[in-house]
Amino acid sequence: MMTNCGVDIVEISRIDSAIKKNSNFLKRVFSAAEIEYYNKKSNGVESLAGFFAAKEAFAKYLGTGISGFNFSDVSVEHSPEGAPFIVFKGEKQDVSLSISHEKTVAVAVVYGEQYQKELPLKDDMKKLLPKRPENANKGDFGKILVVAGSKGMTGAAALSAYSALRSGAGLVTLATAETERPITAGFYPEIMTAGLPSKDGIICTDALKDIFRLSEDKDVMVFGPGIGKGRDIGLILAEILKNYTGVLVIDADGLNALSKNMDILMEKTCDVILTPHPGEMSRLCKMTTKEVQQNRMEVAEKIAAKYDVCVVLKGNKTVVSAKDRTSFVNPTGNSGMATAGTGDVLAGTIAAFAAQGLKPFEAAKLGVFIHGAAGDVAKERKGTFGMIASDVAKSIPEAILKVEK
Repeated sequence: MMTNCGVDIVEISRIDSAIKKNSNFLKRVFSAAEIEYYNKKSNGVESLAGFFAAKEAFAKYLGTGISGFNFSDVSVEHSPEGAPFIVFKGEKQDVSLSISHEKTVAVAVVYGEQYQKELPLKDDMKKLLPKRPENANKGDFGKILVVAGSKGMTGAAALSAYSALRSGAGLVTLATAETERPITAGFYPEIMTAGLPSKDGIICTDALKDIFRLSEDKDVMVFGPGIGKGRDIGLILAEILKNYTGVLVIDADGLNALSKNMDILMEKTCDVILTPHPGEMSRLCKMTTKEVQQNRMEVAEKIAAKYDVCVVLKGNKTVVSAKDRTSFVNPTGNSGMATAGTGDVLAGTIAAFAAQGLKPFEAAKLGVFIHGAAGDVAKERKGTFGMIASDVAKSIPEAILKVEK
């Protein structure tokens, strides 16, 4: 018999401070039963600290950490005799739970047989997968315009477009600087290409007429992968935000341009998905990268709420946030994905699911899950040292199959 154990310790003052500073902390972290117990106790903060430690200990027992589910999905409840036990997603768990308090800290230990049940997250993702009717045609699975690439950065554009196709999009057109179009046309024959007016290998404002013409029948636009830091990029993005009516995924240099004028998001006519890594997020919210990493969910939720956009804060345990939605923390992926181009793959993957009819938040959730799962498939074959972004892109179909089964 295999057994697992999880242990956690929490400073009581930390929980007390969180309650006072954040009015949503209680409802976001604790179940209704736990809040009711807290309200009945004179030393309720100590109890909550114990509950919080128990949640973390249970996550360690599972071996997943708090990912793929919310803190409030793990509830500490009590028998008539007062003994605490764990309820996970409404089901009492067959584990031993011990909680103790000592002056300034609370400690919890969870012990039991190795968790065998599959977490419900895979089933949740399966429900999100778009349907593919037998009598469908390519137009039924969405049309995407990828505005990306510049001199020396055509690979990013191709990875994004290719990943959109591998994620089920029906038609993908890659629009890039006219001087670089022959290069992008040579990557994958399934990707349609278009040349845009440019200066020194980077698109300029003269490209706007062509971008809007190309986007007329497109469900989703990806803007930014490898597009460069030309002075016109911000002007082009602003016009797209104010005139495009589909779903706009902004990535990479598109985010860098956006960071110089975040208020333009207030004038948007389209649904927007932002896909920053921590460094890009630091520029968007004017914080240090360290501050972003220390408060990942809070930062993502703040930007999402302020600008009414969907935010995908990339990294270990990618966070997906949107206004009035419970943030999603992705459990898939591995350190081998910390390599150039995987963000471009993710942008295309999310765009594909949005083009197939999912709302931005659901498209982002499914996109990051499949993207991470594809990375896990690639890890099985290549290991974490030699994995590259194209390995992840090529593994997307197999990752989707794993969710479908």
